[in-house]
Amino acid sequence: LDTLSNWLAKRLTYGPNERDIVILHHQVGVTWPSVSRTEKELKTIDMVIYGDQKHSAMAKTVGLPAAIATQMLLDNEIYERGVVVPLKRTIY
Repeated sequence: LDTLSNWLAKRLTYGPNERDIVILHHQVGVTWPSVSRTEKELKTIDMVIYGDQKHSAMAKTVGLPAAIATQMLLDNEIYERGVVVPLKRTIY
């Protein structure tokens, strides 16, 4: 596995003028408690992140948030344990 990893790392690096991109498009149907339950509001969220010479787009969108969450756990800023969805104020 190490040999394969080393071989791939040499051949799959970005060239001088190359970079990666992460494109996310989310559509979420929202039903507000104060509005008729038959009416849904459609919310759309788009995100486009480009990599640069220092960090890939994948590192920015996956690695950095994971590192921040890990630091928050170590600093006891997050008290929940186990699988925690990012819907609580302590998380986001």
